[in-house]
Amino acid sequence: MDLFEITPLRPADAPGSWIPGLLRALLLRSQFSHAKARLLGWRGIRPSLAFGECWTFKLRGSPGVHGLLFEGEGRDGDRVRGRFSLHYFPDPAEPRAEMLPLAAAVLSQRPEYWDLVREFPARDETSQLFCLGALTLSAAASGQALSLELTALSRQRTLAPEGLDWPPGSGNFVVPPGGRESDVAAWALGFPLFRTLAATISFQLGEPPASQVLERFPGRVQVCRQGRVLEQAPSEQTRLLRLRLDYGGPQSPAFGPLRRQPWQHAHNPEWLDAQAPGGRGALPELLVLTGFLGSGKTTLLRRFIEHNQQHDRFVAVIQNEIGAVGLDGRLLDQDSPVLEMDEGCVCCSLSGQLKKGLSRILERFRPDVVVLEMSGLANPKNLLAELREVRDLVRRGPVLAVADGPHLAQALKESAVARDQIQAADILVLNKCDLLEPDQVRGLGQLAREHNPRALVLEAEHGAIPFGLLQDPDLERQGLAWDDLLPHFHEHGTHAGEGYASQILHASAPLDPERLRPALEQAAARAFRIKGVLDVLGAEDPVLVQAVAGRVDLEPLRGLTRPERFLVCIGRDLPEDFAATLG
Repeated sequence: MDLFEITPLRPADAPGSWIPGLLRALLLRSQFSHAKARLLGWRGIRPSLAFGECWTFKLRGSPGVHGLLFEGEGRDGDRVRGRFSLHYFPDPAEPRAEMLPLAAAVLSQRPEYWDLVREFPARDETSQLFCLGALTLSAAASGQALSLELTALSRQRTLAPEGLDWPPGSGNFVVPPGGRESDVAAWALGFPLFRTLAATISFQLGEPPASQVLERFPGRVQVCRQGRVLEQAPSEQTRLLRLRLDYGGPQSPAFGPLRRQPWQHAHNPEWLDAQAPGGRGALPELLVLTGFLGSGKTTLLRRFIEHNQQHDRFVAVIQNEIGAVGLDGRLLDQDSPVLEMDEGCVCCSLSGQLKKGLSRILERFRPDVVVLEMSGLANPKNLLAELREVRDLVRRGPVLAVADGPHLAQALKESAVARDQIQAADILVLNKCDLLEPDQVRGLGQLAREHNPRALVLEAEHGAIPFGLLQDPDLERQGLAWDDLLPHFHEHGTHAGEGYASQILHASAPLDPERLRPALEQAAARAFRIKGVLDVLGAEDPVLVQAVAGRVDLEPLRGLTRPERFLVCIGRDLPEDFAATLG
């Protein structure tokens, strides 16, 4: 490495402090390509020299604004060391704003709050109230070594033994005696800026850090009386954390274990990847979502989309249903772009279309994740050839199978497609566990592991799982759906071979609710799944109809603007006029 390829100015030639200029050069170079800057995590950078050298930043996934203020520079042997105070200014609507010191919470509600943030060094009050810790950037005078260090408390707590009342002496306590005047997760709030800076440095230098060290020290809390901080006291409930990345030189044994540390995003630190953000590492991830009819795939998918939106990740969806009318796309496309393939299922009629569909999605959008939601009757083992053909467009993501817990044993017994769905999974979600007893959940988990011992089994209610696990690189197992050694598809079972078919009822007029539910309950005993949107007499909004294994749910769909009203019925050996009997 050679830092003088980043900045030609050497420390000995700098007219003043040298480290701020190095940071300026790193940040400036990161913005040469807007697309690469976004991939690194930057959403906006605003430098200021009016009140000292400082920057404010908008970062991916952070609703508030981060700030850095240069505090000074010194020498340590042959190294030049610059210290910056690290700040976070939350969006006033963030729940974490309520955990700030009371004065900071009040300041965040003022109309001129964002103006104060942009020039935060101008006011000691603004600078001090929102300070989280310190960031240190140091470099060898030779330009052959660089270190980035974050120091912050795990929690910044201020205790009020006597409480805080307002007005003073009124006994109207805004903080009860013995309560916390503030409780800020300083480390977690400061880490996103450190992470983005580290990823930027790795990219600019073209190499990851040679070593990384996380140190822990005893923490402390502040004690305030009558609204004034009077003392600091040791605390076993907080820790002072210091994380340092060292660039240059041979890799240290300390390099690996950090991936296992229990702090935010430690399992996948971005600074380990020194590839250009526009390279293969920047291709969107393809997640294959499979699961038998009625397992809850769409509910889980909606939760997955919401999770990614909260983390500023854009999701596109490719869906393919067995019926000619796709309902799930109509329920999802208000949140993410949905591409619906031709009638049929992925396992039988998508040959040659997946790559075309992906190309269409990627031409219009720049998704971080593409979800291929397979029909409930699709066999993922028959998708092998298609997935091999799209490796130039997407990165391999996990194959995620959703199982209907109460009916898993029956499905595995009766359907080869259901068995193949479980066997192809990297992650198996045992859904609807709220309908089961604990011993039943344990038994079904064991049953699932017997069919697929390498899959991670997650228990879930209403499709809620820890979605952060889906980005864990340790879950990139050799899933069957990406196995180059397996043969072409159509050697595995399909829904047609098991006698499944679909029928569609188009409903142009509202239906009588007193007749609809009994008819659905009777029909659900024969159809494996009934799903659609209908108008019901006396209801202002259309109704989402779902019937699986004899259970019937009618849910109002507020805000649905599409005019289509229909039911899709899927089952075995249905009479030709089966759907019409529901009308």
